[in-house]
Amino acid sequence: MSATGLLRRLRTVAFGIATRNAVADYLKTLLVMQFVLLCIAWSIDLAENFPGIRVDAQARGVPIYQLLMPYLSYRTADMMARMLPMACFFAVFLAEFLRRARLETVIFAAVGASPLRLIAPMLIFGALIGGLQYKLESDWRPRAVAAQITLGHGSYAERFRRLWIPNPVWFVSGDTAIRAKILRDESPAMRDVLIFVGLRPPMLRQIYLAEYAEPGETPGRWRLRNAEFWDLEAGREDKVPLGDIDMTLDVIPEQLAYYDMAGFYLPDAPLRAIATMRNAPETSFGADVAIWRRHVAWVVPGTVALLAMLLAQGGYSGRRAHIPRLIALGFAGYLAVISLKVIWSIGELGALPAPVAVCGSLLNIVAICGWLFHRQLGPKAARAAATRG
Repeated sequence: MSATGLLRRLRTVAFGIATRNAVADYLKTLLVMQFVLLCIAWSIDLAENFPGIRVDAQARGVPIYQLLMPYLSYRTADMMARMLPMACFFAVFLAEFLRRARLETVIFAAVGASPLRLIAPMLIFGALIGGLQYKLESDWRPRAVAAQITLGHGSYAERFRRLWIPNPVWFVSGDTAIRAKILRDESPAMRDVLIFVGLRPPMLRQIYLAEYAEPGETPGRWRLRNAEFWDLEAGREDKVPLGDIDMTLDVIPEQLAYYDMAGFYLPDAPLRAIATMRNAPETSFGADVAIWRRHVAWVVPGTVALLAMLLAQGGYSGRRAHIPRLIALGFAGYLAVISLKVIWSIGELGALPAPVAVCGSLLNIVAICGWLFHRQLGPKAARAAATRG
């Protein structure tokens, strides 16, 4: 086949009526599925947070919708980032069931449609929704969480509000440890600062104390206010007043500004800065996984959608739907999608390297799809279908 003929055939496969109709079916079913899931999530969320929004609106003297609508838009961005892969799976599973009921897929199989023609709608659908998932993960969700904190309503506003963390926080790097109360804010700071130098044997060498610390103009430098110093290595037990001094510390402002926030809530720049800091392992592990999640976000919806299509096709004996088998296959697919987040959580704890946790879990689903594809379109059947298609 000439190159021109191949391009013409690919164009027909990609933009033909059957492909367009299948993609439209997937998108319409996804809209319905996503809306249903959002309605459930909104109901659960508002049951807890609506009274506070109403009281705040009354206190400000504004109509309640001026607070409620922005709040729901912020929550929607976060909810969609969480639920879109699952919505894709069930939407495609249901769409394939409906297409089979209309005998569309039966007709394609009867005329010997090639494997490419069968999966072309899924590739287009996956590319479209993958772009949306990437934008949600990398941009819209972090912005929505920050806006919700500023608005002051919801669980994120309660958990991540800008304030002085009441309990002291520890940062350990090498043989140095820092204990301080930190200000989680866009302009972070520390107070009641204790810096221990020389944690490794044979002895603790030096201790610095400061009333207040703030980032300096140079990266890695901090300005200590009313600092004092104990030189234990020299055998001196009395403290030496130092006044205001500049000191290099293995802590960056982003660690304070986004303290105790999961990596996938953070904008890209601070996320990558935190990922370079190994003095807070739990934070850096979570940042690594969040970065890799953003790398693969554009392929996650298409992968789980392909799994749904192949599982749905396995729920039939000839033209007869085997309902118990379809239910079992749908539940198995649900567990496979859930396993993605479970393995990602393991990576955030540092039990698995971030690339292994994120890419490995996704490749497991790809391997399952490959096995199902091979089983449903074995080598002989695939060659025959390709010849006829």
